[in-house]
Amino acid sequence: MVSPLSSRTGAPVTRSPKTRKVEKRTAESAMTDGFIERIKSYAKEDAKRGVYMSPEFNQARLAHMKQYVSPDRSGPKADVMSAIQAALREPHPLLQALEKMLDKLSGGGSANLKISGIQQAAEVYAPNGENIASYNSLGGGWTDIQTKEEHKFFDESTSVYFQAYREARAEMKSEAPAAEPAGAAAFDTRI
Repeated sequence: MVSPLSSRTGAPVTRSPKTRKVEKRTAESAMTDGFIERIKSYAKEDAKRGVYMSPEFNQARLAHMKQYVSPDRSGPKADVMSAIQAALREPHPLLQALEKMLDKLSGGGSANLKISGIQQAAEVYAPNGENIASYNSLGGGWTDIQTKEEHKFFDESTSVYFQAYREARAEMKSEAPAAEPAGAAAFDTRI
């Protein structure tokens, strides 16, 4: 939907299901045995250093999520920005050219736009209809919106990390030399 300068309203512009290639990117498929072992390794190292969820772990987890779970946001964002710029160059920014540009939105998603000479705003949706990003020219630009699968990935990877961290700390405590009980240490003060 494009507004407020248009007298028409309608559903978001989307690609037909026939032209869409939807890649199933899920939290479950990203939580491979190898990745779980990497999480446990980070947790053990962090436990030794006394740091919970180190920046290195968080960076590795975000990179893994982006590669295996997150939808493509960069392509649709670039397409929306291009459509906004084209619309602003036109005397009537909501012409058919805008719809044609949005019909070719990267990844088969859709977008809702609100364009005026003062403000531009957009919402970008994944092919499954989930909102993945929003844009506001007056509110700081682009904001990525976490998907259900990304949220699930964070929950699962945090659970694995927490368990491994707790086990590593317990193991460290059990290996620490036990202190002598206060009454057991004695010394002779006789001269």
